[in-house]
Amino acid sequence: MKGGGAALALLWLAPASLLLAGWAAHDSRTIECNPSPRISLSNLNGKVLVRGWDKPQVRVEYTVFSPRVEVDTELLPPTGPADKIRFTTHVLDPMVNGSEQAADYTLDVPMGASLEIRNPQGSVQFEKLQADAAVEAVGGRISASDFSGHLGARSVGGDIEIVRPSGRVEAYSITGNLHFVSSATAKLRASTTSGSILYEGDFLPGGDYTLSTYSGAMDIVSPPSASFELRAKTLRGKLENSLRFIPKRRSASPLYSGNSLLGTHNAGKATVELTSFSGSIRIRPQ
Repeated sequence: MKGGGAALALLWLAPASLLLAGWAAHDSRTIECNPSPRISLSNLNGKVLVRGWDKPQVRVEYTVFSPRVEVDTELLPPTGPADKIRFTTHVLDPMVNGSEQAADYTLDVPMGASLEIRNPQGSVQFEKLQADAAVEAVGGRISASDFSGHLGARSVGGDIEIVRPSGRVEAYSITGNLHFVSSATAKLRASTTSGSILYEGDFLPGGDYTLSTYSGAMDIVSPPSASFELRAKTLRGKLENSLRFIPKRRSASPLYSGNSLLGTHNAGKATVELTSFSGSIRIRPQ
């Protein structure tokens, strides 16, 4: 009796987080919707994966890691095919923190959907989407592959990686790194304060690309066949160029004054502008 009582006392005094270690609850749902629904998701922590499919339905699967966290789904209109769908993670106990706040989501959405995702401390990943999306994170990573449509990505410290985009792209961070691979977009705007920027790939004819940092390094790696007009300037950083440019104006060489470069590579069919205050800019062949 005495030993059993002691064991019960220890169980009573054990922190709830230890008693709930490994706890998880899963759920899933398929929602009928119109072909172009507006979908929003507000989460605190965890992984969010969004994929496109050719169905007028939204399928959501989610996992929560504490019984004091729940997922709320709101549909408008409440009956019939939904025009708007809102997913919200709620923490029911203010004492819950850290990983216990997490909820992992996987969403399959119609190709014509528009999305608004907030996941401050978690990651967001898009795969094969033909949609418009706005995503915000604080420390979490944002990634997208094979994305067409308008993508707006913002983070405070999380990295942003976009692979094979074919729609308009805007990516902004404060300390996160930005990485663009095999872009087929004609419109790209990207800026980070102290993070780095790496652009790997060609530039679309008629495209407009504007990349900027304050103190972070910038690397442009393009094939020798790339055709673009370049304006590059770093006020206090270094500029290194390994491509052959022809002068835009009538002069013996492109405008090149130590930390600035103005010139045309091949036919100059795209426009590329690179600016930094104290970060280095490197331009080299792929």
